[in-house]
Amino acid sequence: MRVPLREARVQRRVGLGMAAAALLALAVALARGDGPDGTSMWISAVSAFVSLCAFLADLLREPADTGTGTDRRQRAADELADAVHAQWMAEARLRRLQDPEPLNVHWSRVGPPLADHGRNIRPGAVLPEPRDGDQGLDRIVETFRALPRGRLVVLGEPGAGKTVLAVRFVLGALAARQPGDPVPVLFPLAGWDPRSVGLRDWLAERLATEYRPLAAVAGERTMARELLDAGLLLPVLDGFDELPDSAHKEALRCLNVELDERLPVLLTCRAGVWARAVQGGDVLTAAEVVRLRPLDLATAGRYLESTARPDGSGSTPWTPVLRDPPPPLAEVLGSPLMVALARTVYGDDSRDPAELRDPARFPTAARVEEHLLEAFVPAAFGGADGTWSPDAAHRWLRRLARDVDTAGTGRLAWWEFPAAMPRALRVTGPAVLALIASAALLVPLAEYGPGVVANWDSRPSTVLNYAGILLGLCFGLARLLPATARSPHGPRQLARTALRMTGAATVVAVAMGLLVPPLVGSRLGAVLTPRPSWFLNGCCFGLILSMMFGVAGLPRRPLPLGLPWAGSPGGPRAVRAVGALVFFVGLAIYGYAREPVPAVPAITCLAAGLLLFLAGLRRGERTATPYTGPAAVLRGFRRGLLRGFVACTLIGVCVGAVVGCVTGAFAAYRIHSADPRVNGESTEGWRLQETDEGDRTVHSTVREEFLLVGRTGLDKPFAVRKGARISWDDELGRFTGTVRIEEKQDQWMIVWKGGGKWKGRPVDAHNLVVALPYEAEVWLVHRPVGTVVLDAVVPFVAFGVLIGAIGGCASGVYRALNTPSDTMRAAGPRSTLRTDRDATLARSAIAALLAGGVCLVLISAMPPGGTVGTMHTEVWVQVGTSSLALSAWGRLGTARIWLALTGRAPWRLMGFLDEAHRRGVLRQSGALYEFRHLRLQQSLAATAGGGMVPPRRRSALSTASRRRGEAFVTGVISAATSLGPRSTAAPPDRSTRDEHLHDAYNRLGPPPTGDTR
Repeated sequence: MRVPLREARVQRRVGLGMAAAALLALAVALARGDGPDGTSMWISAVSAFVSLCAFLADLLREPADTGTGTDRRQRAADELADAVHAQWMAEARLRRLQDPEPLNVHWSRVGPPLADHGRNIRPGAVLPEPRDGDQGLDRIVETFRALPRGRLVVLGEPGAGKTVLAVRFVLGALAARQPGDPVPVLFPLAGWDPRSVGLRDWLAERLATEYRPLAAVAGERTMARELLDAGLLLPVLDGFDELPDSAHKEALRCLNVELDERLPVLLTCRAGVWARAVQGGDVLTAAEVVRLRPLDLATAGRYLESTARPDGSGSTPWTPVLRDPPPPLAEVLGSPLMVALARTVYGDDSRDPAELRDPARFPTAARVEEHLLEAFVPAAFGGADGTWSPDAAHRWLRRLARDVDTAGTGRLAWWEFPAAMPRALRVTGPAVLALIASAALLVPLAEYGPGVVANWDSRPSTVLNYAGILLGLCFGLARLLPATARSPHGPRQLARTALRMTGAATVVAVAMGLLVPPLVGSRLGAVLTPRPSWFLNGCCFGLILSMMFGVAGLPRRPLPLGLPWAGSPGGPRAVRAVGALVFFVGLAIYGYAREPVPAVPAITCLAAGLLLFLAGLRRGERTATPYTGPAAVLRGFRRGLLRGFVACTLIGVCVGAVVGCVTGAFAAYRIHSADPRVNGESTEGWRLQETDEGDRTVHSTVREEFLLVGRTGLDKPFAVRKGARISWDDELGRFTGTVRIEEKQDQWMIVWKGGGKWKGRPVDAHNLVVALPYEAEVWLVHRPVGTVVLDAVVPFVAFGVLIGAIGGCASGVYRALNTPSDTMRAAGPRSTLRTDRDATLARSAIAALLAGGVCLVLISAMPPGGTVGTMHTEVWVQVGTSSLALSAWGRLGTARIWLALTGRAPWRLMGFLDEAHRRGVLRQSGALYEFRHLRLQQSLAATAGGGMVPPRRRSALSTASRRRGEAFVTGVISAATSLGPRSTAAPPDRSTRDEHLHDAYNRLGPPPTGDTR
């Protein structure tokens, strides 16, 4: 039966019970009369117990969910409105829409056949012709709100100002919004595939992706879907023309099927694309259609004159140019985009707009447009205060436009920058970074630590071991990690991970069996290790780390993390307190523990405490899910811990058994297939003997120097020959003579003949056995096949149990603290990056701390000199360090290095993007950067290295073809406008409208060849 801890009555009873228990314990302590020291100890223990119980009770207390579903949706809609308003107000300022005022773009109404019947648009009303004063861009919100069905299609040529209209409509609709009204949200349509996903599903998915708090699941639906179904969303769909031509018919069908009275819409599209889409499909039912007019020369001239610097007479550099502009320039100035680019390009004294009058350089309008697009970025980065040269900025933005924005949407997300690297580097880069982070701790501990990490016998062995770890990590990161954070993590995926892990480990085991079979069994970290074993053991180690990260859910393409305590008023303070407590615990361990000093636990506590304290100093960005309190975090940790422990233990034990069986089988074959030896035979200075009881021994026939050495964590010292390649902590003695190696209690021993307290006592001779000549070693270790295999299996299975314990802790921490960042209301990309860094460091510190605690328990429970040696420490440390490279922040680090080394971006990448945003080349959308206009991104991508440009990007490149097609499109729309209803007569039916559309096309003839979109 579950105890309802949220009830006040139960909480009071729990509190009274804890107080009564504490008072009873204190009374017992005082009655016993243990003296002042004993009483103080009891009082301290009772106080600590009460504090712990109070803390746990506070964690388990969950805030009650107040408010109805309607209130919850309304609050979410209001928060969405605030976020959208802040987002697009900032972009409007960067676009300088208010400096000094927006371009006065006008529009005109388009009737059938590009629009629906008038009676469907305004049932029962007579549709008057709009007056000139109603056609200004500032009246678009009023025009939209006057439509009964709330559907408006805005047509225009490339650069005509469709996106600016959409932005101004969003801001205007938000300014006029009342509580309960729908929230306008701008959606670029480039990512919608209407043939595979419906409009509502896509809108809900995009809304939850772009505005992550709306991804929270309430019941069976996300909050984004609830807002959509409740009529609290007004989609502004920008760029219908960016859909593939083959999808236009299906897109119009989806719009007509899924739009209703609770889902209004504003849609923008190029005029020619809309005409062809309507001809091949249908109109948007009950939607008013308007077309943006080109700017007249007088309007463009006044704008350029008002933004240029005047001289003493009031003239500007534009005055002589605009007095009698050549026809190509006059045509180009009809586009608001080109007017804005011209303002920037000729905004200082470095360029004179009079060059645009040169007919040799600019014979056509297409050449003028190309010139403005090419000159915009250098002009934007010009000036004496520039940190980056204009040419370098232009080159970098060209490469980023092509390599990073692979979808051609004009968006740059810093966590997607690794996608610009070659596929192999996306795996090897994070693996190398993880290796460096781990080696930075493990190598000093192995070299100078008190035996808590097994040292390598030489530098080549160190290199081989880390090369093996790198290979195992590369395979694991490519095949064992989920692709994204949204990839399923069910039993089927775990079974697939187990099979892949087993297959890879079997390959390594076969190589190990062929090269270095465990003839004497495995004692990990405490025996002489041949060079091939360093590499193969490293491969297994890399696979194990990758498997644990895969079970924990760390994806190959991670999203930015948020701080879980960001939504809690006292959360940062509590995190700082915990961090300080852990830090002082580390100091206490280091300062007061007896020798040998437990360096790894102390260092882990110190590092974890410091990272937690620093992370608690920041609230960071908001998280994508609402704050649910510590109880939810504990429940997530419990589920992740249980799942991780079971999965990692099963996989670790099964893989360990397979590896042990394979290597043991090879070892048994080597032992039993060796040539038989005769009792008393000598080989390379060793005599082979067999007792009457069948026990085998070997005796050295030559005098050699032997050393007695010890290592922390082993229950007894071991003997090695002088010059042996193995590390130790202390040398306990040495002697020169002969030795006799024999088996006692399943261990190979010798009687120490040197001085010291071990004189005449048996010591471990395991490392002498593995250093024997091959014939002597095979003679000595001869035993039944089952025993050989079992000796090889036991260490690996024990290591599998250790993997389960550590992997369970890691999985619990990573799943409990896997809180995505809120990219909706992010202050900017750099703020999101800093938050992800802090969250990653805190998560890794907690994972290493808990894994270390589990390892300490296992170390105390295991006998010294166990089969796993010091492997627990190596796994424990790397669980925290390696995961840093698997975060979005860590992967960006590798991408930065590669982009800078290849000349695709500067070393200060984020600073450069901030500067591009400040200068108006990029715009900011939460945690994303976007190019100012899709045509700018297409132009930059087309000139980056002369590579092939995707078809969608080539739409803006065939400017001459587009210009040839404009006459055709204009004629069609003029014909459509002339067919619009001018009186109260009944409009033609749909079949008649289609005939009119065909007649218009037939009168104008076929469109010219080339891209006319």
